Amino acid sequence: MKMMTNTFQPPVKMSMLTFYTKNGAFFSWIAAPFRIKDVHILSKCGQDALQYLIFQRYLLAYLSAVCVLCIVVVLPVNFQGNLAGPGDDFAKTTIINIEPTSSLLWIHTLLAPLFLVTIVFTLRHFGNSQKFEKEEHVTRTVMICHIPPESCVKELITQHFTEAFAGLEIQDVQFAFNVTQLMLLETQRLAAVEARKSSEKMLTVMNMRPQMHSFTCGYVCCCGVKTDAIEYYSTEERLLTDACEAEKASAFKDVLGIAFVTFQNAEMAHRVVHDYKISCRKGGMPNTSTLTGVLKSFEWDVKYAPCPDDIFWENLSVSPGSLTVKSLLVNSFLFIMLFFLTTPSIVISTLDMIFYKQAEVVNRNPFISEFLPTLLLWTFSALLPALVTWSDRFLPHWTRSEKHHSQMRKVFVFLLFMVLILPSLGLTSVQAFLQWALKPEGQEYRWWCLYLPDGGAFFVNYVITAAFIGCALEIIRFPELIMYSLRICFTRSVAEHSHVKRLLTWEFQFGVQYAWMLTVFSVVIVYSLSCPLIVPAGLFYLFMKHCVDRYNIYFAYAPSKISEKIHSTAINYVVFVVILLQMSLLFFSMVRVGNVGQTSFLAASLFFTLIVYMGRITFGWFQRFSPKASYTVSLISIQTDFRGNSNLTVFFP
Repeated sequence: MKMMTNTFQPPVKMSMLTFYTKNGAFFSWIAAPFRIKDVHILSKCGQDALQYLIFQRYLLAYLSAVCVLCIVVVLPVNFQGNLAGPGDDFAKTTIINIEPTSSLLWIHTLLAPLFLVTIVFTLRHFGNSQKFEKEEHVTRTVMICHIPPESCVKELITQHFTEAFAGLEIQDVQFAFNVTQLMLLETQRLAAVEARKSSEKMLTVMNMRPQMHSFTCGYVCCCGVKTDAIEYYSTEERLLTDACEAEKASAFKDVLGIAFVTFQNAEMAHRVVHDYKISCRKGGMPNTSTLTGVLKSFEWDVKYAPCPDDIFWENLSVSPGSLTVKSLLVNSFLFIMLFFLTTPSIVISTLDMIFYKQAEVVNRNPFISEFLPTLLLWTFSALLPALVTWSDRFLPHWTRSEKHHSQMRKVFVFLLFMVLILPSLGLTSVQAFLQWALKPEGQEYRWWCLYLPDGGAFFVNYVITAAFIGCALEIIRFPELIMYSLRICFTRSVAEHSHVKRLLTWEFQFGVQYAWMLTVFSVVIVYSLSCPLIVPAGLFYLFMKHCVDRYNIYFAYAPSKISEKIHSTAINYVVFVVILLQMSLLFFSMVRVGNVGQTSFLAASLFFTLIVYMGRITFGWFQRFSPKASYTVSLISIQTDFRGNSNLTVFFP
């Protein structure tokens, strides 16, 4: 997904440290996120990073409006009730304080649809102001899969398209090869080259030939015979160079049946892709030629080629069937973890069993009774994205965009269950949820125990913990520090440290960060009307999250490429979160209020909302109600890289 950014100009080259920390003071970096301009982020980090940050600013604006309504309108309304006890000040701020038969509850009922309409118009303004452009429509190159390997010949592909599509002109044809082992050897060779150069630099500076242990962990090991570092790395470089040359000759004979065909202009590429899409939908045969039987063009999978920087070239050798099997196994493992260890309530239950004899002491200790459950919930929710990211390493995705999108979907769904849904229902895990759903006849669930004031206080503490501790840990980046320390311990000499540092320059994980941010946003929105004090805490979290992400994207992480699907999914998730607010109020009305008028109104509005929402994302209906941007299809005859720079060269794997 591209944003039309003709008005942006690249910044003048300068020292980032000098520009963003003008006085050089110890805490001057704190003001750096506020000095960074959007044009600087666009030039250094790409359009996806800028769009992610602009999306956060729109959520900040929306949450500010919600905060004003909740504090000015909802909070005084909640204070009008008298159901809370005299010593429970927090309960007086929640919806529990209002009489079930009070007409004041209509204010909450009417605000829920208002929040939904507001977010839809907010996101529509976001989409229209960015003037998105589908990336697939600005490339001249198509990616063709399922070509017989023996037929991967440039002349055959060119002849087929010339005969099947009159007037097409092909500029270049490139084939994908099995380069998995070659890329691994090349990475090792570059590491040896870098270590040799570092050793030679140490010789120049210290006037002494550096020594090393030639085994793993040699840097931290004091025993063993040392060898000359320059001679060792020179020998290793020479051996790896020979191995790379041999593997290159072997890899170029192992064709994968994937071709990248570059046409003269984008209109020709669009014509080919459109023909194959129409054929697949109607079950017909695409345009044929005299080589159709040889090339088996009726079995081809034709689509716009991803950006070269977006492709994991080493993973193209993995067949889609193998990827499906691996995805099934990995996702099954994640589901089992979700099923049995969804929330830290299991840990809390264990602590209750341990401290039940000291129950009075525990209840008097606010750290154990109030802060510890919130901290455990945040810790578990912080470990879940790391678990999903780690498990995704076993899935050989073809593109980075696909990888980020997969992580985003899994992390958001799992976090939504862990952080919001199951704790709100008072259940410890999905296992407990299924046991409740399949309970024997005659056994009742204590629905009146839901929506207690303690639940709202728990989530307020959670959002505050995420704002202070979570954002602080994100800017410290403990995972990177731990990985760097471990990698350093496994090196053989100090000459390898520069290569380790370069390898650990991670890309910004847009999918995980989207899911994490939207999870906290969902907690704030769902409890905004029943517990309005959570909204200022959520607004503060989103502001801190925006500042931390702005700093990390520009200074700490490498640019990353994502597709328009991730941004579109984020928009759909935001709307779904506001729909959850309606569901929550309807559930509350059915359980506690029992007012037929309010329940009927909430049920009718929720039914209409679900029809529009599901019809739009499933069948493409109700586009006028869509919060997504209306994409501008512009067929231009250039190829663009992931930063939006024009590139007139052919597609080269």
